[in-house]
Order: sequence, then C-alpha cells, then structure tokens
Amino acid sequence: MTTSGIRDASSRPAEVAVHDLRVAYRTRGGRHLALDGAELSVGAGEFVALVGPSGCGKSTLLKAVAGLVEPATGHARIGGHTVTGPPAGVGMLFQNDALLPWRTVHENVRFPLQIAGGSRTEQDQRIGELLEQVGLAEFADYLPRQLSGGMRKRVALARTLAADPVLFLMDEPFGPLDALTRRRIGAEFLLLWETLRTTVIFVTHDVDEALLLADRVVVMSPAPGRVRAEFRVTLDRPRNTRELRFTPQYRDLYDAISDALGLAALQ
Repeated sequence: MTTSGIRDASSRPAEVAVHDLRVAYRTRGGRHLALDGAELSVGAGEFVALVGPSGCGKSTLLKAVAGLVEPATGHARIGGHTVTGPPAGVGMLFQNDALLPWRTVHENVRFPLQIAGGSRTEQDQRIGELLEQVGLAEFADYLPRQLSGGMRKRVALARTLAADPVLFLMDEPFGPLDALTRRRIGAEFLLLWETLRTTVIFVTHDVDEALLLADRVVVMSPAPGRVRAEFRVTLDRPRNTRELRFTPQYRDLYDAISDALGLAALQ
C-alpha cells in the first residue's frame, strides 16, 4: 500500500464531543439501556480506540455519532454541530464490507463519487489514485467474489476514502479477517492515517490492536455503557507491535487496560 496521491485532510479534521449520552432500545421484554451518561471527547486529528466487553454500547456510541440512532438524552457533536442525522464528511467502515456484488472493484469505489457529482473522467482519475493507494490497481476489473477478505476490506477502505471524510467511524472493521491479515491491514491503514491525520474513532475487542493504532484507548463499562477509564498511548510512531510487546511501557499499558477491562483474573 502506498501513500502517493493521498489528499491532505490534516487542515480540516473534525472534533467530536459526546455528552451525557443515553440510548435505549425497545425489546420484547421492555427496554434495553445500552448507554447511560456516556461522555467522550475526541480532538481534531486524534485516533481513539474504544474497548470494552460485548454489549457495552461501543457500537451504539459509534452509531449515535453517525446519526444512526436517536439518543433519549444527551447529544453527540461533530465540529461543534449537534448530530441530528447522518452528517456529511463522515466515513463509516464496519465488519461487513457492504460491497455491491454486481459491481467491479472500480465501480464500487465510484459509488460515493457518483453521489458527489463530477465528470466520469475526474472520477476515474480519483479511483485510479485510490486503488493505487490500497494496492489494488491491478484488480480494478475484478468482482468482490473474486477477492480475498483482506482485498475486499481494501476496496471498502478505498470507497470510504473517496468521500474525503473528516471523521472515520470504524466498528471492528478488520474483525472478520484472520490474525495475520488483520494485523497487515491494520498496519496499512495506520500508514494511511499517519499521512491523512483524519479524526478516527475505532471500536475493537483487541487490546494489542488498540495499542498499535491509537493515540488514546477508552475503556467502557458493561451495559449500560459509560466510560470507565482512559489511557494515553505515548508509544513512538511508527509502531511495530512485535517489537513493542517486549518494552516495559507497552506491557504496563497493556496490563493497565486489561485491569480496567477486568481481564487480569483471566490471564
């Protein structure tokens, strides 16, 4: 994966503020309180990882920022504007790559560019840049079913980048991949981010992944979700997890986050 041709978004990344966020879902038994008084602040250009047990509201918090769920109380703000619906300038990448199976790689990446407008010549030039960035220039005419899981994730990433987002919301985007591919794709995305410096909120269950990617790791409590603890990751960039794992600083952070998650007794 190359960083050539990347558009510089560093001058316009978004700040995110979540205040007193309470979200409940209707269930057959009544209501499930997913978030209760959640608070989160993300600086412009900051990479924040959310970790926590299953069902703690990590994905719900992300959806609230994306304008996909309506809070009972509280609010999410992007760039000082209260979120009341899906905001412009937000790129979302989830576990399901959601590629259109009847479209080629090239045409899948074209989709957000078609919505934005512009000539096909301009779109084709941008698509070529994006596929070069994610290492898929030679696969432009392939269909999604002809690609590996990791390659499909790269297509989804290129499609997200096509919209020039000021904020990335990522819900375990590399979770379905095998461990080796997941680590490689994560490292490649980090290389892109270090050039773009776009604001990122990244949900993961993997403490190692959080420490490899993030500037700050936010630990959430079991449902109803609240922020339990935050850890500043001051490890030097670029990061190589294989080397970092043996440093005292990494081990101290890993252990502190594991303690906050209640994992110490399981190790």
